[in-house]
Amino acid sequence: MSDGDFPKDKVHKRAVKNNQRLSLRRLLARIGLCLGAAVIAVAVFILMFGGMILNGYGKAKVERAFAKAHPGCALHIGKLDYSLGADRLVAQAITLSAPNTTLKVGQISLTGGRWARLLWGTAAPAEVLAKASLEATNLEVEFPQAQYGIRCARLRASALDSELIVEGTELRPLAGDEAFFAAHEFQTPRFHAVVPECRVLGLAYGELLQGKEYRARSVHFSNPSFDALLNRDKPPQPFVKSPLMVHEALASMRQPLQIDSLSITNGHLTYCERLAVGADPAVLTFGAVSLSVEGIANRGQPAAAIQLRGQGNLMDAGTLKVLMSIPITPPDFALHYSGSLSAMDLSRLNAFLEIAEHTRIKSGSAQEAAFEINVTAGQARGRVRGIYKDLEIAVLDKQTGSAKGLDSRVSSFLANLLKIRSSNAADASGSRKEGEVNYTRKPDLEFLQFAWFALRTGVMDIISH
Repeated sequence: MSDGDFPKDKVHKRAVKNNQRLSLRRLLARIGLCLGAAVIAVAVFILMFGGMILNGYGKAKVERAFAKAHPGCALHIGKLDYSLGADRLVAQAITLSAPNTTLKVGQISLTGGRWARLLWGTAAPAEVLAKASLEATNLEVEFPQAQYGIRCARLRASALDSELIVEGTELRPLAGDEAFFAAHEFQTPRFHAVVPECRVLGLAYGELLQGKEYRARSVHFSNPSFDALLNRDKPPQPFVKSPLMVHEALASMRQPLQIDSLSITNGHLTYCERLAVGADPAVLTFGAVSLSVEGIANRGQPAAAIQLRGQGNLMDAGTLKVLMSIPITPPDFALHYSGSLSAMDLSRLNAFLEIAEHTRIKSGSAQEAAFEINVTAGQARGRVRGIYKDLEIAVLDKQTGSAKGLDSRVSSFLANLLKIRSSNAADASGSRKEGEVNYTRKPDLEFLQFAWFALRTGVMDIISH
């Protein structure tokens, strides 16, 4: 049957359907063309006028949002550039000013951010940066009140890879030593640290940006150096409040902290004390320092403890090894530490003892030494074992630093004759003296001071008659 045989109304309906299909196709095609044209127009607009948008509306919005979120602080951003193909936003010359703190950054490059949510303010920083990578160069932070500054050559952070790499970092005073000490009425240690590289892996950026938790799998410092200088030419600061011990410092943190491992390779430590302005300081050094710390946390079971293992070359003469276990949540100050010292010429300690203690080791050599100390409720008890020979000391005049004066000669004679054991080796019965550690924490002592003073009681017990 031909089309002519159909009733006219059926032919009409079929024609209407064909026209509707054709109109729908044309409509879809037109919509597609319009969408394509819109995308092209937006792309061209961004390429041609994106810089104007970023450096006008976008930058101003970010600066205002920061000032609103942090009253009393100001954020100033230099030129902004956006690369559409690389999805990279670059900011030049950033300055952040806050009370007693100023941060300057030469350049920041941010890739993979959720820019639309940032501009419209519909997402928190953790969402905006969930898959972002950041690289910053020439960072400078100043703390005028504390008189310190931090410089960093390069910082790289990747939320996607959960890593943070910091290169060329330096902590330094804002002024020279004399100006630094002149600003303090009492004894104040001056610190200076250089860290060529710090690498943090397994960093939980989401929790970090939300301020909920500080968690990382590992932190590693390569070739760091640290030196401290104490100005003993000024009186000690009056005791006001006891310094926090490790467990107390951890407990004071509101957010959970967890670092599975922290390590240092090839570090160098220098500790100095000066007794007069312009005078040469007493110097104590530790070279080739390696350190491994596991289980750093401020939450955990009652038996949880931070485990530390370290070693370094004392005055480039002997190797000192230390093991330390620090409970995380003890009911009171508790600690266990042990260690050893290899053979060394004891006179190498004179660079520190002659100035700091007015004492000179004229001769003496240690064959070996070891110690083990347990601290419970701030009371340290333990033993020190050591084998040494030919120990002879001289007491120096405090004014001249000489051992030639009559008073110095008499003091040295009495010290060697009545107080100092010249040797501690096995006798005919095979026994030798051990030093007893018995020391109670004083409220004004820092953690490391307490550990050393406790150990010193055992050392003095060995060498004393």
